Amino acid sequence: MEKRINLFITEQGARLKVNGQRLFVQNEKETFTDIPLIHLRQIVIFGNATITPSAVSRLLTEGIFVSFLTMNGRFIGILLPPEHSDGMIIKMQVKRSEDELFRLTLAKEIVSAKIHNSLALLLKKRRKKVDTEKEIAELKRVEDTIQEATSIKELLGLEGTASRVYFSVMNRIFDSEFQFDGRKKHPATDPLNAMLSFSYTLLYSICFSFLHVVGLDPYIGFYHEMRKGHASLASDLSEEFRSYICDSLVLRLVNQKYFDKDAFTYTGESVFFTKEAMKLFLKEWATNLDRIVNVDGSFNTSLWHLIELQAQNLRKSVLTGEKYSAFRSGE
Repeated sequence: MEKRINLFITEQGARLKVNGQRLFVQNEKETFTDIPLIHLRQIVIFGNATITPSAVSRLLTEGIFVSFLTMNGRFIGILLPPEHSDGMIIKMQVKRSEDELFRLTLAKEIVSAKIHNSLALLLKKRRKKVDTEKEIAELKRVEDTIQEATSIKELLGLEGTASRVYFSVMNRIFDSEFQFDGRKKHPATDPLNAMLSFSYTLLYSICFSFLHVVGLDPYIGFYHEMRKGHASLASDLSEEFRSYICDSLVLRLVNQKYFDKDAFTYTGESVFFTKEAMKLFLKEWATNLDRIVNVDGSFNTSLWHLIELQAQNLRKSVLTGEKYSAFRSGE
């Protein structure tokens, strides 16, 4: 069977409808997309587009995720089928979230894997003329300290230290005309931060979807603070994949000169893609999700299915209390 794909809707005023076994994306003048439903796994809608009620029903029935983002890449919400909801799982998830030992153990695994994967990326991508030995040694030191942490607050401090060191090195291995003075989130004030933030949002929406599919509540997390409107468990799951999926993609696109300064719009302090540049980035993002990786030296799978697998493993950990094993690249 032909592989299932991610469909990105960027045309403003577009209308999504289903006729028979096919999805149509069109406006009053033309049809932009005509695709069999069986070939879809996710739809991401940017800005102003509408879905007919019958299309909503069919997409839910077919189990196709529909994510909604603003034209500037800010996450709004997700349309997901309800059949995977399980009150008993949620009840256990709440219980685990109140278990300080479970939370700390899981949080240590999340942070440790994040730093491991960050190190792996730096070691793989470092440029010959750039001296990064001091920073790599510091990251290894922080990674070795993780298991000694006695609280979530302490872990947050260690993660913050590792992130500052990591992005200081990223600044030197980006071969780009763009200025990058470290991570800036809200808003992204330069093209590199804009690309990083956008990719993190796309990853967050996928993690949100798969957590829902396996029956977990994306809003009840263990490491990230729970607050209104923030799916903290989706952020928890995202951490182990950020450098491996997002940062590596942005680094490749920048160093291969996919984008120049004209690929971005500049509004006050905020920077984001132009419409055409966003389409190019999304094409590369979708291709990257189908990249095949080796897991634990035992099997190969795509990045898309790896995220799904880790959501299932997190569910198992919540239900049984067994230790969660985060994804580590090269293992």
